[in-house]
Order: sequence, then structure tokens, then C-alpha cells
Amino acid sequence: MIGLVILLVLVLLVLAVAFLRLGAAAGYDETGGWVKVRVGPAWLTLYPLSEEKKRKREAKAEKKAAKKKKRTAEPQENKKTPRRKTLKNAFSPGGALDLALDLLPKLKEMAGDLRHAIRIDTLSLHLVWGEPDPADAAMHYGQAWGVLEALLAFTEANFTVKNRDLSVALDYQIESPRLTVEAACSISVAQLLSILWPTLKEAIRGLRKRKKTGPSQRTTKQHAAAMAAQGKEETHGKESSCQ
Repeated sequence: MIGLVILLVLVLLVLAVAFLRLGAAAGYDETGGWVKVRVGPAWLTLYPLSEEKKRKREAKAEKKAAKKKKRTAEPQENKKTPRRKTLKNAFSPGGALDLALDLLPKLKEMAGDLRHAIRIDTLSLHLVWGEPDPADAAMHYGQAWGVLEALLAFTEANFTVKNRDLSVALDYQIESPRLTVEAACSISVAQLLSILWPTLKEAIRGLRKRKKTGPSQRTTKQHAAAMAAQGKEETHGKESSCQ
């Protein structure tokens, strides 16, 4: 009986995590902009930073600057020459670049699935247009409506929009436009894993195949053709020098 209860609790936990939504939100108004990330019902503010986070970041920057100053003051003979990091392995035959090229069709499919799975929970935009010249204000007001309709058509054609609130108004009493915008999107953990897993599985399969067979046939042929072309050029150079 206890085992059944534990199993039921585990199943409920897995379902709760699977239906948990991950997301992000951003907004802008006259006071400035803000960015947040979402994990389930909880929201974490990334920008603007709180005063405590600002102090921690400043203290970390000061420590880093002090360490750099100390290293600069040390004698040159005590310093070790840093090892240069190269991309030789990535661009070599059968390397990471070749694997990425093989995964391009899968990545394209994954991007399309993500586009359909991401849900725009909130899309809010309020624009009040105003300029010193009433004629220019009226003309730009009409242009703003056209841009807004095109943006809305693109968004609804590519994403699922849950809540939207868009408006454009004209005010001859103000001398500059006022904009308030907010957007929030999310995706469930289950959807994200179901989209990422086929590409991840294909990448793991490709890595295992390369470990067993070495460079791919396509890359090997390209490398052999390049070496043959280089040999012909060297031979041609020698013949011309003898003449």
C-alpha cells in the first residue's frame, strides 16, 4: 500500500513538472524597461537589478579589477604564457562543424515546432501619438495604425496569442509620442522536451557514429579533393620552375 502511494505521488510530481510552464516577459513605458523570466507561477526579475544585486555586482567588479591590477604589477618572468584556444577540432574533418551541418534539417524542423508551441500569453501595446504640427501628427498616426496591423497579422500567423490589447490614439495636446508595451510568452516543460529530444537524440547518434567510423564520407571526400588539388598545384609549380 505504501509503495502504491509513493508511486502515485511520483506520477503526480512528474505530471506537475511536465505541465509547468517556462516563459519570459518584457515591457517598456515612460519610466523605463523591464525583463522577467517565469518558472511556473513564480516570476524572477532580470532587469532592472535590485539595489542588493547592484551592490554585489559592483563588489565583484571591484575584486576583479584589483586582481587584474595585481597581475599587471607582477614581474614578467613570473607570468606563464597563456595557452591559445583554437577551433582546430571544431573545423577539422568530422568535427563539431560537420555535425552541425548534418543537423541543420533537424534544427530547422525544431525551430518550426518551437514557433508553433510557444504561446504569447500577453500582448499589450498602447501608443498615443502627438507632435507639434497637427498635420504631421495626423499623418504619422495613420502610419502607426498600418504598422500595428502588420505586426498583429504577423504575430497571429506565426504564434498562438492568448490575450491581446492594442490601441493607437491621437492627442494634439502632447508634443511627443507615448508608448506602453508589454509582451509575455511561455511553453510547457513537456512541449519543450518533446521538441528538443529528437534533435538531441540525433546529435548523440551522430557523435557515436563519428567515434566508431571516424570522419564522415562527405567530409573525407572533400578533404581528399582539397589535398589532390593542392598536390596538382605543387606539381605545376615545380614543372614551371624547371622550364
